[in-house]
Amino acid sequence: MQQQQQQTHDISPWNENNDDIKTVTEQQVDEFKTSYEDFQQQQNLYKKQKSIKVNTTNCRGETRLIRKLIVKNNWKEVFNDGDVCWLGLPFKYQNFEEYFTQYVNRFPGMDLLAHKTQSSFYLNKFAQYFPDEYEFFPKTYIIPDEIDKFQQEYKSTRTYIAKPDAGSQGDGIYLIKKLKDIKTNESMVIQQYISKPLLIDKKKFDLRLYVLITSLDPYLCYINKEGLARFCTVDYEQPNDKNLRNPFMHLTNYSLNKKSTNFQFYNGKNILDINEGTKRTYSSIQKNLEILGYNNQDVENQIDSLIVAYLKSLLPFLAFNQKLVFQKRVAEVKCFQVLGFDILLDEKGKPWLLEVNSNPSLQIEHEVYATNGKSVFEESYIDSYVKELVMGDAIKLAMIPKEDQEELPGFQSYRKLDVDATETIFSKMMQLYGFLSGYKFQEYLTSSKFQKLSNFPQMTSQTFLKHDYDLLFRKIILKSCNNNQMDFFQFINALEQLANRLNQDLEEMLDRLNQNF
Repeated sequence: MQQQQQQTHDISPWNENNDDIKTVTEQQVDEFKTSYEDFQQQQNLYKKQKSIKVNTTNCRGETRLIRKLIVKNNWKEVFNDGDVCWLGLPFKYQNFEEYFTQYVNRFPGMDLLAHKTQSSFYLNKFAQYFPDEYEFFPKTYIIPDEIDKFQQEYKSTRTYIAKPDAGSQGDGIYLIKKLKDIKTNESMVIQQYISKPLLIDKKKFDLRLYVLITSLDPYLCYINKEGLARFCTVDYEQPNDKNLRNPFMHLTNYSLNKKSTNFQFYNGKNILDINEGTKRTYSSIQKNLEILGYNNQDVENQIDSLIVAYLKSLLPFLAFNQKLVFQKRVAEVKCFQVLGFDILLDEKGKPWLLEVNSNPSLQIEHEVYATNGKSVFEESYIDSYVKELVMGDAIKLAMIPKEDQEELPGFQSYRKLDVDATETIFSKMMQLYGFLSGYKFQEYLTSSKFQKLSNFPQMTSQTFLKHDYDLLFRKIILKSCNNNQMDFFQFINALEQLANRLNQDLEEMLDRLNQNF
């Protein structure tokens, strides 16, 4: 009995007297519908792990959360070699050796893939090749590269939203109804705006859901049962000339809405219940959806399908980056990473992917104002509950051997996702790019390396000669900031044009070239 009380306390310290909160064991059985024996198997796997030593030398804004987890789980904080090395910033070469001796919370290259322009590019490409699987994100244009295409397809009856590539926390985002409002000198993405979102309490909101990747081979991915809902602070109206510039109505970013005088901190007893806070738990939103007549299982299935498709598109790029960095030692690497998926539900309950964050905020404090007008930081119960659950179970799960993970349907607050890891046409493109670049980290292609393709059989024709490779190369990189080199995303465009100029099937051409290498 004492053990059960302690487990309940660990899950939600501020709800320990609430009879509605169940023990951990009951949560696993009731919510994940696993047998008690399966749950015991999960617990036994975790118990086999020694007390975890967490290296916090490179922690940043997440330091308080990590230290709280260390205390809560009786782990040990160290400042050199540990079992887990926590990086507050993306992979850098000075962290190279740590990937072989410790579990590191970063995959090399993930930060680049999660940039708005690059993620938009490969999602658009996957939608081009697999249209039925990629209908979960708004029509997206990469600016300035696709400004001509956007201007051709622009409709004055629609609203669009512009997001700077390097922006975060809502900085620089604005809505567009007129072409003249576009800042064409900036790198950004423009998307069709979802003008009929699902509303709760008359306000627009989005979901921040957490997805964990613990291995690329085998590809092991999980989604957490919990998450956050971030609300606007002004009642929603469809965009018009009067409200178009009102961020508190149209943008759900917490960093923006916390500045609103309408922002509401949640001060209730049970954060899993329906409430009126500007930031809420996903569990509480599911109760709202049920009352509104939506089927939570249907919504969950659609969200799972969306995330699985995104993860499928991510794999070839992640695997390639890992091989570039670690070369022949790639099998020795210990990586895991938690991604933040921002999802909007429309009025029909369909989920739309807005953005994927490779570095979701792990802060567990919020800013409040005292009676004297000065701001102070205090713990956010909602952030603490969700992020302790997400990151604590992520660390435990990542340290379970891969072969044991393959047998588990999930672990504690995480449910396994079934992601198809079979080779796609993009895997073949990456392989060819690797051959040409020599599998060097962050290597780009020069014109001479690209022209190597012309040396292979059937790679020239009467209308496309060897010197035309240089012309195609320069045409592709014309809009690039790096005027002499081609990156992988430009290489995809070059291959498509090359197959067209040679009148060949792209996938057959790739198979033939990769065999020659």
